[in-house]
Amino acid sequence: MFLISVLCMKDSWRAGIPDRDKTELVTDGIYSYSRNPAFLGFDFQYIGVLLMYCNLLTLMFTIFAISMLHMQILQEERYLSSVFGKEYQEYRHKVFRYLGRRK
Repeated sequence: MFLISVLCMKDSWRAGIPDRDKTELVTDGIYSYSRNPAFLGFDFQYIGVLLMYCNLLTLMFTIFAISMLHMQILQEERYLSSVFGKEYQEYRHKVFRYLGRRK
C-alpha cells in the first residue's frame, strides 16, 4: 500500500510538511479511496506485527506508532487546508481520512 501511494504521488511525494516546495493535490488512484494510504499501510504493518507477536511490548509500540502517525496526519491536514483551500475541503468531503469514500 505504501509503494502504491508513493507511485501515485509522483513528483508531489515528500516527507513531512515542506517549507518551500509547491506540490499538487493528488486525488486519483489509491488517493480516491484513502486520503492517507501510506499512513494506513504503516498502520496495517504495525497491527500485523502486533498480531504476530501479541505481547504487551508490541501492543504498546503499536498504540504509540499509530497515535504518532495520526498526529502527523492531523498536522498535514491543517497544512493542506491552508495551501489548497476549497479544493482540499471538497476532497475531504468525498474521501475518508483512512479508508472509504462518500457517494
